[in-house]
Amino acid sequence: MRAIGVLLLPGTRLFDFAVVNEVWSVGRTGVGPFEVRLCGPAKRPVDLHPAGTATPTHGLTGLTDCDLVLVLGRADPAAEVPASVRTALRAAHASGTTVAALCSGAFTLAAAGLLDGRRATTHWALLDDLAAAYPTTLVERDVLFTEHDGLLTSAGVVGGLDLCLHLVRRDLGPRAANTLARRLVMPPVREGGQAQYVDAPIPNRPERGDIATTIDWALSVLSDPIGIPDLAARARMSPRGFHRAFVAAMGDTPGRWLLLQRLRLAQLLLETTTLSVDRVATRSGLGTSANLRRRMRAEFGTTPSTYRRTFAS
Repeated sequence: MRAIGVLLLPGTRLFDFAVVNEVWSVGRTGVGPFEVRLCGPAKRPVDLHPAGTATPTHGLTGLTDCDLVLVLGRADPAAEVPASVRTALRAAHASGTTVAALCSGAFTLAAAGLLDGRRATTHWALLDDLAAAYPTTLVERDVLFTEHDGLLTSAGVVGGLDLCLHLVRRDLGPRAANTLARRLVMPPVREGGQAQYVDAPIPNRPERGDIATTIDWALSVLSDPIGIPDLAARARMSPRGFHRAFVAAMGDTPGRWLLLQRLRLAQLLLETTTLSVDRVATRSGLGTSANLRRRMRAEFGTTPSTYRRTFAS
């Protein structure tokens, strides 16, 4: 991996542009140097989002003999992709070059027809838009990055760094990847299959009434062995009537809601305390460390220990 082609289009996200330059232009891997080509349809300054400009050093022909082509996200993922760009991306992929998109750059690959029938991901807030705009793309919703037929896509925003680390590890070896991770002060490995950590706030919390007071009470006693019958009794309803009222008010079932609140509490404890995993499981109402591990694996694709290493304060 010696020649790196970076596609520059109007509205390119400044963060993505900075990421690829931090990885391949600054010499952080201990391997190199690399020839980084900034390629665009014209050699005119391109506005970056939210600030700044960058000037391509090469036209689109600069992509043709690169070892890696990087497609950056844009402020408007649905912005037009010129026909010349679509053709250049298809030609690069057809020649055997690895083509990788950061964050909303997946939309550019899809516009070029490169994601038809292939797995891809993007920032969690854009997943529905990608699936709707390109229904033949196999959108994966719970991963940090994907790799399929020489095409890679990443979640956002920091998922782009995970993808870059993966590429460095794959092509340059673990020593270079570990050196890069240390210099970027980030975990050396977050596997592509790990779930995106999506903030999922409580939807449509009722301002008053029995459901609202029951929610407040449940959040105050999450460590206790409460279940759906206890919630229904607190709301002074039958279990069946409570279930209907809760779903109507919250858009989710009582059982699912209670599990997610306990998992959020467990995440907070893992991030901000040094409690053992056993104690975190008890304090969050999940009972045992085995149950906590099982639930976190199912919801987030990771373990309590890995989550703590990644996100501890």
